[in-house]
Amino acid sequence: MDSRQQKHIANRLKVLKSRFIERLEGELVDLEKLARRLDDGTASAEELLSCSQRLHQLAGSAGTFGFPELGQCARDLEKRFKGFLGRDPEQGSTQKPDVLELSSGLWALISMANAQGPELAGIANVSSPEMPDPDSHGMQVRLLMITDGDRYDQLETLSSDLKRYGFDVLVSELATFGGTAEKLPDTVSDYSAIICHYLEVDKVADVVTGIDVDPYRSFPPILCVGHEDGFQSRYRVADYGGRAFFPEPIDLPELVERIESLVEERVAGLQARVMIVDDDQELAEHYCLVLESVGVKARAVSDPLVLMEELHSFEPELLLMDIELGEYSGVALARMVRFQARWLSLPIIYLSSEDDPERQLKALSGGADEFLVKPVSDDYLIRSVKMRCHRARQLSDLMNRDSLTRLLKHSLIKQEVERERVRCRRGGYQAATVLLDIDHFKRVNDTWGHGQGDVVIRTLANLLRNRLRESDAIGRYGGEEFLVVLPQCDARAACALVQRILESFRELEFAVADTVFKVTFSAGIAQLNDFDDGDQAIEAADRALYAQKRGGRNGVTVYHSGL
Repeated sequence: MDSRQQKHIANRLKVLKSRFIERLEGELVDLEKLARRLDDGTASAEELLSCSQRLHQLAGSAGTFGFPELGQCARDLEKRFKGFLGRDPEQGSTQKPDVLELSSGLWALISMANAQGPELAGIANVSSPEMPDPDSHGMQVRLLMITDGDRYDQLETLSSDLKRYGFDVLVSELATFGGTAEKLPDTVSDYSAIICHYLEVDKVADVVTGIDVDPYRSFPPILCVGHEDGFQSRYRVADYGGRAFFPEPIDLPELVERIESLVEERVAGLQARVMIVDDDQELAEHYCLVLESVGVKARAVSDPLVLMEELHSFEPELLLMDIELGEYSGVALARMVRFQARWLSLPIIYLSSEDDPERQLKALSGGADEFLVKPVSDDYLIRSVKMRCHRARQLSDLMNRDSLTRLLKHSLIKQEVERERVRCRRGGYQAATVLLDIDHFKRVNDTWGHGQGDVVIRTLANLLRNRLRESDAIGRYGGEEFLVVLPQCDARAACALVQRILESFRELEFAVADTVFKVTFSAGIAQLNDFDDGDQAIEAADRALYAQKRGGRNGVTVYHSGL
């Protein structure tokens, strides 16, 4: 995230704090009125319940906006109100507070808030800045190769091989950095991974880990290559923090697959989608901004009535929800979410000021997975969300992705075709679907073995993943077939794109012992806008594919009515 976006988010956080303080000033006026009604004995049960709900909200938000003592006072007072109303199982009849105790607690809370008056008044009025233009490009896997002068040619050759897979590769000499972190370019944290010789891993690790980077962004993983494949060389790589070691001659498809795996692991948390359900709008927006500052997509929902609609629209990977949402219970809402099989595996975490372990355990039995107690620091929120989203992504991948290629499974990629067909029809833009099939794949298996056939399949999967955009969907349709969905792309542009990928794929060499062989693929393309459902579009792409196979394979054909 660039400095302009960071500044924008910082300003919005100031706006939220200012809004919280304005709201607090109004709350204090209402609480003072209730305290007086408690003093003269005219407060109604409805007013007491409303006060308890307001105190719950204040207990959760005050600490987040910089007033932890006020939040703790509100939490303690909320418990007393619940005990008075008979809603707190901890409060027995002999412990039930009286009205004067509630009134005294309210006046103490008001006094504490007024004592912080100078700090509250010191928040400058901040106008909401203009939103920066959103980035329109997808993620590009960028590799940084660091070496000394003697090994430069060796890594330059490896660089050329990796570029054919669609990686953006820079080869740089270690001397450029002077062996010190201070001379390392500040763009190093933007690289997806770093490759070096295992004998230089100590110097490279010192340079990489010494740079001052965003604490919420992990260092690029280091992969090492070398001529000696033994315990000592591998241990050296591991001891200096390396994530992989590849002895020479390098198994290029395996290296590409490992790079892909490590890059996906590193960015998984940054690509997460988190929904926050809280009736405190300022607090929910604060959480969203904090998460957005580290690249997490977040959406706030303050009205429980639209929760299910928002779930289907946003499709979050994690749901954070308060257990008290005005007249609605977060526990009941969590149970309701689980009514639909689609959301059975969605992690639900209560984000609430409730700190009693017994009540937390009872709430968790309603269908949630964990409890985070407000106030939650920004740092703890970021780390917790990233960790839980990463785990949720791992579980989702086990269920939804093909184990060999890590691409979408057959049923899911078919769903993506239909979803994109509906979207492009509604949005009035062009989209295409592509069906690819590896040529003479049976011959590969029969000649070189099924293990080598798997290498070919994984290689094409990796090439597609690197050459296509993040917005494109890729799936293993079956065996050696792949299905691709290309939004905002007409058939002509899709044909040119797939042709370029084909040219790169047929240049790749697969080695078995002393023998080298090459492979090609055939592809058929259909324009999604031309069909009434996704299955028809896939069938059209399949006809175009087999027309290409009949015409000699090793090429791309676009569907037309004559096929």
